[in-house]
Amino acid sequence: MDPFNLVKIITAIITIIIAFTLGFRVLRLNPGEMLNRWFTLFFISSSLGFLSYTIYHLITPESGISKDLIIPLMITSHIFFNFVVISLVMTVFILEKYKKIAFSLKYFGTMMLMFFIMSFGYFIPIWTPILDESDWTLGYVNTHTPVTWFIFVNLLRIVLSIYVIYKYIMITRKVEENTKKKVKWFFIGIIFALAMLLINLIGGLMGGTLISVLLEIIPLIILNIGIIIIFRAFLL
Repeated sequence: MDPFNLVKIITAIITIIIAFTLGFRVLRLNPGEMLNRWFTLFFISSSLGFLSYTIYHLITPESGISKDLIIPLMITSHIFFNFVVISLVMTVFILEKYKKIAFSLKYFGTMMLMFFIMSFGYFIPIWTPILDESDWTLGYVNTHTPVTWFIFVNLLRIVLSIYVIYKYIMITRKVEENTKKKVKWFFIGIIFALAMLLINLIGGLMGGTLISVLLEIIPLIILNIGIIIIFRAFLL
C-alpha cells in the first residue's frame, strides 16, 4: 500500500478510537443530560463514519474482499458524517430552547429533513459515487462523487457548522460565567471541525493527487484536536 494512504488509514483509526472513547466518556459524565446525549451522538457518529471509511479503504485486490462493498460503505460513512453536523445543530437547540421545544417539529423535524436532503443524493444514479477502477487495480481505493453533489453536501455541512459557531458565540453572551467557559470550548472545538470540512472540500475537488491525499490526512488531525477540545468542555 502507498505510504501516504497507509498514514491516512492509521490516522482514521486513531480518530475512531478517540471519538468513540470520548463519546462514551461524555455519556458517562451525565447520562441523563440531553446535551451530553447529543454530543455523544456527535462523537459516535464521527467514530462510525471513520470506521466505514477505514474498512472500505482496506478493500484492495489483495484483500480478497469484493470491491462491490466499497461504494455502499463509502455512502454509509457519509451518512454518518451528515448526522455529525445535525447533532451539533441539535446541541444549539438544547442550549437555546427548552427541551420540549428543541424536539418539536419546527426544530427536530427541520433537522431530520436537512439530514434527508444531505443524504438522498447518494442513492440517485447520476450522483452516486463511483470507484476509480485503475487506482483500485494499483492497490488503493479512490472514489469519485459527482462534483455537483459533492459541493452541495459539503457546502451544506459548512453552512450548518458556521450557524452552530455563530449561535454558540451568541449563547456566551446570555449565560453565566461557568457555563460561558464551557460553551467557549465548544465553539472553539467546532471551529476546528469547520476547518476540517473546508480543507476536505478543497482536497475532494483536487481529485486523486498526492496533495489531495495530504488534504485528507490533515483534516483528520485537525478533527481530532477539535474533538479533544470539545471533550475538555465537559470537564469544566
